[in-house]
Amino acid sequence: MKRKYGILCLFLLLCLTACGETPEAVADPLQVEAATGMVYVPEFSKVEFDAGYLQAACLSGGNVYLVGDAIQESEIEGPGGETIPIFLGGTALFQGEPGGAAFRRVEGYRSFDLLDGADGYIMTPGCWPGEEGTVWLWTAVSPWDGQPSRDYVQRFDAAGKEVARFELGALGLAAGDVRCVITDREGRLYASTLDSVFAYDGDGRLLCSLDAPKNAGWDALVRLANGQAALRTAAPAADGAQELRSIHPEAGDWGASYPLPVGGGRVYGGGGDWLYFCTGGDSLYGYDIEAGRLERLLSWTGVSIDSGQVLCAAPLEDGRLLTVTNPGSGAETIVLTPTDPASLPEVTVLTYATLSLDSGTRSKIVEFNKAHPDCRIEVRDYSEYGTGPDPSAGRTRLQTELLAGNIPDLLDNSGLPMGQYARRGYLEDLLPWLEGDPDLGREAVMTQVIDAACRDGKLYQAFPSFTILTAAGRPELVGGRLRWTLADLAEAMKAMPEGGTALGAGREETLELLLPMLLDSFVDRDAGAASFDGEAFRTLLEFCAACPAPEDGESPYTRTQEGRQLLLPAELGTLEWEFILYPTAFGGKCSFVGYPREDGGAGSCFRLGDGVSMTAACRNKEAAWTFVRETFLPRYPTGTYFGSAYPINRADFDRMMAQAAAPELDENGQPSGASSSFLILPDDSLTIPGRKPTREELEQFTALYDAVDQVYDPDEKLLSIVREGAGAYFAGDKSLEDTVRLIQNRASLYLSENQ
Repeated sequence: MKRKYGILCLFLLLCLTACGETPEAVADPLQVEAATGMVYVPEFSKVEFDAGYLQAACLSGGNVYLVGDAIQESEIEGPGGETIPIFLGGTALFQGEPGGAAFRRVEGYRSFDLLDGADGYIMTPGCWPGEEGTVWLWTAVSPWDGQPSRDYVQRFDAAGKEVARFELGALGLAAGDVRCVITDREGRLYASTLDSVFAYDGDGRLLCSLDAPKNAGWDALVRLANGQAALRTAAPAADGAQELRSIHPEAGDWGASYPLPVGGGRVYGGGGDWLYFCTGGDSLYGYDIEAGRLERLLSWTGVSIDSGQVLCAAPLEDGRLLTVTNPGSGAETIVLTPTDPASLPEVTVLTYATLSLDSGTRSKIVEFNKAHPDCRIEVRDYSEYGTGPDPSAGRTRLQTELLAGNIPDLLDNSGLPMGQYARRGYLEDLLPWLEGDPDLGREAVMTQVIDAACRDGKLYQAFPSFTILTAAGRPELVGGRLRWTLADLAEAMKAMPEGGTALGAGREETLELLLPMLLDSFVDRDAGAASFDGEAFRTLLEFCAACPAPEDGESPYTRTQEGRQLLLPAELGTLEWEFILYPTAFGGKCSFVGYPREDGGAGSCFRLGDGVSMTAACRNKEAAWTFVRETFLPRYPTGTYFGSAYPINRADFDRMMAQAAAPELDENGQPSGASSSFLILPDDSLTIPGRKPTREELEQFTALYDAVDQVYDPDEKLLSIVREGAGAYFAGDKSLEDTVRLIQNRASLYLSENQ
C-alpha cells in the first residue's frame, strides 16, 4: 500500500572538496545554496514479506534485496526421552522492485543449511550489491551445542544460486573479531577488525593487511561506486574528524582519501554520479564524482524519514533516490523524486534547532510530518558544525545565530541555557497556549511543576517528565523537615562521629552538590548584582573546605548504615525503587530534607526532562503549538507506567500513583505475600527488599512534591566562576578573603554584562 505525501526538502548543496589525501574543512555545513532549486518528494511503500525484523538491505541490478528474520521449527530430546519442539532463528532473502509492496522469497537461499545440522541461530549483519545484479551476504552462525561460531560471506545470483563463498575462519579471522566485511568489483574480500583491515583475493589468499587505528566499528567498510573498497577511519587532522580511505590491495597500501561530515554517522555505497553517501546530523550527503566534492542533499526529517532506521541509501538510474528502513517490525521502501517546488502545494515549514538530535525526538518529528501534510518540521542539527578542537562549536554557532536574529521556530531545550534565552526575550510564553488548549488546560498537567518552571508567571518550555533532586537523611539526625539552612546542616553535623561526612564527598564535590541550590541567593539578576562577599557564602566555603574525602572504594551505603554519613544525594523518578532504596539505607526510614537554602525554600528541586520551546519569532505559532502540545499529552493511556521519571501529564501521573499503591496480586487475583530482594551491584552492602511502597512512604512523597518550589537550572558560567575561585582556596593557594573578593568581582562583571 502506497502513501504519497507532499513532503519535500530543499535540495541543499554543500561545497567540500576532497583535496589529495586531506579533506577540506566545512565552513558552514547548514548553509542553503539553492543552486538547483529542486526538492525531494518521498513516496512510501510498506513492504509485504514473510519476515519479522529487517536486518539488512541493498539495491542491485534494479532489484531491492531484503534480509529478514526467519524461524525454523526443530526438535530435541528431553531428559526423559520425550520430544521437545524448539524454534531456530535464521534469515531469509527477499527480492522486489523499488517502490513495490510485494516481495518474494529467494528460494535458493537457505541460511539454516549453514548450521550443518546443529541447533542455533543465524544473523546477517551485511548485505551489498555485486556485479551483474548479484548480491553478497555476510552471515554469522552461532550453534548452541558448543561448536564454535562461524562467519560466511556468500554471493548469490538473482535466482538465489550461490556463486561464491568465503568462510572467514578458514582465512584466519575469528568469529567475533570481524567488525565489517565488504567485497570490491573484482570479487576481492575485505574484513576489518578493531585496529586492522585485511584484503584477500577471490581464492582467499591474503593480499595485504593495513593498520587502521580508530576505525569506526561495525559499519566501517563500504564499496564505492568505482568498485573500490574503502574504510571509514580517523582523519590525519587532530580534530576528531573522520574520512574514507580507499584500499589498494595490489600495492598493499591506502589510496585516495575522501571527506566525511564532522560527527558523521552511517556511510552507504554509491552508484551512478555518486561515489558514496553518508549521514551527518540530520542530513544526507553524497560525494559528487564529477565535481569532486560532498553535497548536502536533504534533511531526513524534512522528507519524513527516521535516519536511525535507514539500512540502505542508493541512486536509481533515473536520478531518484531509494532508501529502505526497518520501522521496528517489517520494512518500508521510500523513493525520493527530485521535483520542481512550483508544482507542489505550499507547505508551512518550521525550523527545529538542536545541538544533537536524539532518536526519540527524531521519531516524533517524523511522525508529526507524516500526520501533517500541510506543515513540516525541518531540523537544523548544530552538531554538524562539529566537535573538533572546540567541543562547543555547535553551541557557539547557535548562540551567534540567535544574537544575529537568525532565530528558529522551535528550540530543543537539551544542553541550552533556557533561562538566559527567556530573559533575552527569545522564547514564547506557552502558558496561554496550554490553558487555551481544549484538550489540555492546567488541570491536565502537574501544576506544582509547571508553577515552579514559570519565570515571572510565564512558561517557556514544554517537557514530558520531571525528577526530584533532593538529599535523604536519617530522621533522628535531620528531623522530618523538608527545608533547612547551612546553619542547620552544621548543627546536624555535630552529632556525627569523628571523621563523619555530610554527603560522602570531598571539598570540591560537596561544593558541587550544595551550590546549585544556593546560587540564586547570591545574585540579583534584575539588578545585575552579586553578593558573594556576604557571610553566608563564606560559611559555605568554610563548610566545604572542612569536608574530608571518603576512603577509596568505601560504599556510601556502608557509611550511612554505620552512621558515618549524614546524607545521600538522591534523584527521585519512580515510586517503587527510590522510596524503598533510601529508607533501607537509613535503617527503615529516611527524611528527604534536601540541600540547605538561605531563602527559606524547600531544599529539593524539580529537574525537567528534555523538551521543546517555541520562539517568540516563530513564523507560525499555531502550527508550532500542534507539535509542542504533544509533549503534555498522555503517553500511557492504558497499562502499566514504565519510566525513570515522573510524567508531567496528570492522568499518567495518577495512574502511576494508583499502580504503586495497588497490592501485588497472585495468579488468582488475590493479594500476594511473596516478595524478593536484590543487591545493588557491585556494592553488596545493601540488600533492597522487593516490595510495594507503604502508604506512609507515598504520603511522604506527596508532601515532598507539594513543598518543591523551584527547578534545577543553574547558570553554568556562574558556577564555573565560583568553582574556579573556590579551587584555589581549597588547595591553600588563596585566603578566604582573597577568594571571596575574586569571585565577587568576576561574578559581578558577568552579571552586569548579561543583565
